[in-house]
Amino acid sequence: MANPTECDLEAHFREELFKRSEGKKSILLPKEQYNKIIADLTAIDKSGKKTPHEYYLLKKYEVLKCGDVFKLIRRGNANEDPIYFATLEDTFDIIKRAHIATGHGWRDKMVKELTKKYANIIYDAISIYKSLCIECQRKRKRPTTKGTVVRPILTKNFGSRSQVDLVDMQAL
Repeated sequence: MANPTECDLEAHFREELFKRSEGKKSILLPKEQYNKIIADLTAIDKSGKKTPHEYYLLKKYEVLKCGDVFKLIRRGNANEDPIYFATLEDTFDIIKRAHIATGHGWRDKMVKELTKKYANIIYDAISIYKSLCIECQRKRKRPTTKGTVVRPILTKNFGSRSQVDLVDMQAL
């Protein structure tokens, strides 16, 4: 595969991210869980009595309605910009935008950019994206082989023919 396409990179990124988040309690939310939390939060407003899980959801999340689209945000002050929760499926596009916005910046630069707007982008996801970025692969320094020892050529005819140049260093 000489030049992987955008779809190939995204598929590989998602596969690797799903593999790493599988079996763990991850803060990356799959689309189904994301939509379930939004549905639970909208249903909580209508019900009277609340369960401990509902209190947990109300303490941690808030629903922001943008037109006819519902977004999950971190509960905070009304004066601050909203900090969104990203789904596992949208993580690739979010990290790609931040990566390009930082000029193919390194992990810490991207984390600083992403934490301004998103609450649940993890280091693993950023590291996976960095390892797949073609531009960053070109820029990354390769370790050079310094001090390589040249092995002598062992043949019977090695010293049979040679040329020697004599340079007078005092005349220069």
